[in-house]
Amino acid sequence: MNPPLPPAPRVRFPLSFKLMIFAAGLLIASIVGVGLGAMALTSDTVQTSQRELQIAILQDVAHGITAEFTHAQDDLDALGRTLTDAAVDEDARIDTAVHLVESSEVLDVVAIYDAKGEAITPIREHTAEAVATPARLDAPLRERAAAENLAIGEVERSSSGPRVPVVVPLRAQERVTGYALALLATTAIAARVEGLAETHFTDVPGGLFVVDANRRVIAHPDRELVDTLAQLPATGILDGFDRIALPSRFSRASEFTDDRGVAMVGTLVALEDRPWVVAAQTPRELAYAPVERMRNIVLVTIAGAVLAAIAASVVLARRVTSPLEQLSAYAGAIARREFDSRIDIRTDDEVGLLARAMVRAADDLRVGEQRLAREHAIRSDLGRYLPAELVEKVVRREQDMALGGQRLELSVMFADVVAFTPLTEKLPPERVVQLLNELFTIVTEIVFRHGGTIDKFVGDCVMALWGAPTPQADHAARAAAAAEEILSWLEAGNVGWQQQYGVQIQLAIGINSGEAVVGNIGSERRMEYTAIGDVVNVAARLEAIARPGQVLVTAATRERAGARFRFNELGPRPIAGRAEPLVLFELVP
Repeated sequence: MNPPLPPAPRVRFPLSFKLMIFAAGLLIASIVGVGLGAMALTSDTVQTSQRELQIAILQDVAHGITAEFTHAQDDLDALGRTLTDAAVDEDARIDTAVHLVESSEVLDVVAIYDAKGEAITPIREHTAEAVATPARLDAPLRERAAAENLAIGEVERSSSGPRVPVVVPLRAQERVTGYALALLATTAIAARVEGLAETHFTDVPGGLFVVDANRRVIAHPDRELVDTLAQLPATGILDGFDRIALPSRFSRASEFTDDRGVAMVGTLVALEDRPWVVAAQTPRELAYAPVERMRNIVLVTIAGAVLAAIAASVVLARRVTSPLEQLSAYAGAIARREFDSRIDIRTDDEVGLLARAMVRAADDLRVGEQRLAREHAIRSDLGRYLPAELVEKVVRREQDMALGGQRLELSVMFADVVAFTPLTEKLPPERVVQLLNELFTIVTEIVFRHGGTIDKFVGDCVMALWGAPTPQADHAARAAAAAEEILSWLEAGNVGWQQQYGVQIQLAIGINSGEAVVGNIGSERRMEYTAIGDVVNVAARLEAIARPGQVLVTAATRERAGARFRFNELGPRPIAGRAEPLVLFELVP
């Protein structure tokens, strides 16, 4: 008798079961990971959005306040010029001054004082009859106004609400002959704050307000606090307020607990030109309510997706087992970049579809890789010589490569290292090159961030354009903002360079705006994309005469830059190569 055959071996753990467990685990882990990641991302996004919203609202209020004072100063300057115009008789000057006050949007009462601060006469609208003006102008205000052409006093209470003293000097033949004092009402500022609070901070008491350096309320949804110039405590959003130096460039976002024990989210922004602070705050529960709703939705979605993943893994495991090796081998071939290989899976299901898709993907990858290699080579070569926008046009065959150019309205900036020769004598050439590379790297990033184009580097000087090759309506403002940021960054950069190289760098910057010919300059065999014209020459001359840390601009740039920038007029200056002197301005950061 033959011995019995041994029983056929049993598969204790079928491949389909392993695949099912693996697929289910992978799907569940992916779903849970994506869900948790979505919750975390949503939480971060909501928090960031809330802070950005508050900052945007605060900046809106800050810009409104700055605009009020700017309009007041402009109107006072116009009134001062009228009163000191010796070519017009006195009665006509007074009538014109009264008309200016009556037609001003921000002035309703102006007092005129002599050079010693004694009151001469008030000029007021009928709506400001009850507003009293001081009989004498304080000496500190007079001295500050004479020195800085503008003095702003402390907020004062009046019968019509808080008012801010604004003083400008009256000059005749470069001599101060008197002063004009405007008691600027804060009603427009308060109305702006109330409107924004009603729109964005509904049912949040004190959600938006403005205080001065003494924490006195200047604008607030509660008018009683404004009318009494109430002083807020240094708690909550104002915790540590007394340690803040005002005026200064300052902003702070924080989470805190208010006097009622409610968790809050708030932001403070200080005004740069006066000791005032704008604050916004909202309950944390209200600010982050979308996060809680998103968390509940994600948890429910994860639970449903996990159940669906388990069911799907059971079905897929039974259908995918057989062609797995072929798919794996073909994936390996693609990974080895063998894009011409093929796979033969004829099943009429998702696996077969996947196989055909992988074949098509391999073909697309081969074509795409060839195209990307060509484009990468072209971009790498051209990117060393041309602006990025121009490179893209050349790659897409949209750029005319013929010699010549076109007239464009643009702004040109030259930034040059001051006293470069002593620097080269102090450091080895390798260290000088390393230092210049670090400097130009940051300057380039700042120019790009403001939408500019690096035209060329000439030794220790960089030339940048705004408005070419792509036209920009605000090219002058972009150039001025870039110059401001370069000088601001240079202060921090010099700290590191002083430690690393034992030297500091100072830049002289010149900016000019106008028309120039922009295009391909040179020969058919060697050309350069650049700008040519008087606007470029003048910008280079301005850089040459600028002091270290100074930004010189022409009247054309000042006019195009807009009101957001401050300029000091330097008067006419002779410019090399020009018959007539140019009126120059200094950009005040």
